[in-house]
Amino acid sequence: MNKKSGSYYTPANLANFMVKYVLENNFTSNEPIHILEPSCGDGAFLKAISQNFSEKSIFIDAIDLDSSAIEETNKLVSTLYGEYTVTNTDYLNWSVKAEKRYNLIIGNPPYISKKLLTEDQKESCKKIHAKNGDFGTEIHNIWTSFLCDGVERLTSDGTLAFVLPAEMLKVKFGEKIQRALLKSFKRIEIFTFSKNVFPNIEQDTVILFLYKKSNQEGLYFTTIHDSNCLINNRFKLKRKRSLEAMKLKWSAYPLMEKQINSVVSLKKKLPPIISYCETIPGIVTAANDYFIVSKSVVDEFELESLSKPIVQKGVFVNGCVSLSKDKFKSLIDKDKPAYFLDLSQADLTNEKHKNYISIGKKRKIDERYKCTLRNKWYEVPGAWVSDGFFFKRCHDYPKFIYNDADALVTDSSYRIKMKEGYDIRSLIFSFYNSLTLAFSEVQGRYYGGGVLELTPSEFKSLPIPYMKVTAEEFNEFVEAFHNKKNIDEIIDRNDAILLSAQLGMTADVIESLKVVRKTLMDRRQNISKSQFS
Repeated sequence: MNKKSGSYYTPANLANFMVKYVLENNFTSNEPIHILEPSCGDGAFLKAISQNFSEKSIFIDAIDLDSSAIEETNKLVSTLYGEYTVTNTDYLNWSVKAEKRYNLIIGNPPYISKKLLTEDQKESCKKIHAKNGDFGTEIHNIWTSFLCDGVERLTSDGTLAFVLPAEMLKVKFGEKIQRALLKSFKRIEIFTFSKNVFPNIEQDTVILFLYKKSNQEGLYFTTIHDSNCLINNRFKLKRKRSLEAMKLKWSAYPLMEKQINSVVSLKKKLPPIISYCETIPGIVTAANDYFIVSKSVVDEFELESLSKPIVQKGVFVNGCVSLSKDKFKSLIDKDKPAYFLDLSQADLTNEKHKNYISIGKKRKIDERYKCTLRNKWYEVPGAWVSDGFFFKRCHDYPKFIYNDADALVTDSSYRIKMKEGYDIRSLIFSFYNSLTLAFSEVQGRYYGGGVLELTPSEFKSLPIPYMKVTAEEFNEFVEAFHNKKNIDEIIDRNDAILLSAQLGMTADVIESLKVVRKTLMDRRQNISKSQFS
């Protein structure tokens, strides 16, 4: 594996399965087969093609940017069955000039974030996406360009088989790709993994099979629990008609059809969170370990007059829904980084203030991109206090906090500003129910370690059964939350009030929402446990 180049070399048994699978499903005639491997790497797919297509007339184009990989590939293909053209170039450049179409495009394209691409690569990606406007014009990762180009380069009866990052199912830009694929292909199959079946591939991945022609149309999913399931064909593909209709993004695949239809129906009956509040990202300091400090640093440099209370990360407020002044004081007493330094108010005649600013210059913090955009590099904008804050990442359940301590918060959180006629305490109380938490799982995406993340648009669109509560009712809720053994106690408590009493939901409907949440939460957490155990 080469993280810098985005190359995750494909295990031989995975490559062999993919090649054998497409051969058995699509290539039964004796017509010549033209194959493209756009990122051949160590030749795993080329070996598998040679072994499985030995009775076919095959013509293979193999491409890779890595010259050492190509050198090894040239040695390899001389020993393999078939006619090979091996090219050492950037596929992005090759694709702009090449016009050939293929019966089969197969491989494991590189995964490289936009921020690591050169300007030339970004421009090439944009040109590729322009060929298929359905993919969207914004570039997030190089793999989308490999997929987009492959879709356009297939023959009218062609097949594409790629190993792709599972973010394709989860992220916002993936929804455009999902719609584009449904529009272009008769049959789509997605193989997901319940654990890290192939250790050489470190991130969560899927296998995508796309068929231009098929007698059994539709969108199909299966989950693979170990490599033997592939080797011995022990898997069952299930059609997801509701996802074909794009009722939800494809990350909802673990749910049954009736569950998907039910939650979509329920969502339509409730207003989204954005109806009650506005969300604004927290403070972006560009250097938290410099601008956010503990009490001991404040005292050492006489920075008390410049310091303001701040919550740096969600772990500091675990287990609570209200940040009280006493709770915040406990962070200070533990010497946690709990003070934001408003250095715009620094007294430059004070030697200790001057010394602290000079420390930042020695660390070259003034040269960081976001600092260079400021009038003075050490003046952090946007330091205002919100009614509450919602941490965009969590593990077991989202953290939605009432800001009773009047603290600032970093951009690990969204600041909540209530709209007229609504209050933050009622919104937080109303948030903790099975329906809203189920949709947190449905609409969010997950990362390494099983972390759930909600982007601003995903958070704003969460359905919520808002109910006005009194200060006394909220305080009782805060106490119950503090004393809970687990979050399920709070969910059960609030379901009875919000979903059963207020909305009239039956016990069966509420239970189905609990199952939806648990199904999706188990999916992301079990994957993370297997990957990092």
